[in-house]
Amino acid sequence: MKFLQLLILFFSITLSSDDNNCKEAKLYFVFPPDGYVSDGGSVKVVFGADNIAINPAGLEEDAVECVISGHHHLIINDEYNVSAFKDVAIPFQKNILHFGGAQTEAELSLPPGKYSLQLALGNYEHMPIKPFGAGEEYIPIISKKIQITISE
Repeated sequence: MKFLQLLILFFSITLSSDDNNCKEAKLYFVFPPDGYVSDGGSVKVVFGADNIAINPAGLEEDAVECVISGHHHLIINDEYNVSAFKDVAIPFQKNILHFGGAQTEAELSLPPGKYSLQLALGNYEHMPIKPFGAGEEYIPIISKKIQITISE
């Protein structure tokens, strides 16, 4: 019986301390879909997030097991490579939009043309966020890039 109790204790400690048991955190675009063509000069963009608590910038959230918190950053036309600069705060510059108020959508007014869009998750200090269970070499939490066209 003691062996069975020790075995149960071992597995409960192992499972509760393993970040790999946390569900994957994902960012994605609810709208527009990849390949979208607008019928005017603006487009509403809706951000999606799975297993992420979207919180305002500047407010450090208490750590909770298996809960990542942060806010959205929208990168237009590959203006910034979050993966290459994962140890640096996401900068404020043209074509890098910060949604530090915990916004989950935006109306973009862009001139006619083709655009790539990508979301990146930043913490309260705008630092890219490491996924649960990731080792030293990792890709921060970013969305798949989508392509849109703004028509005239």
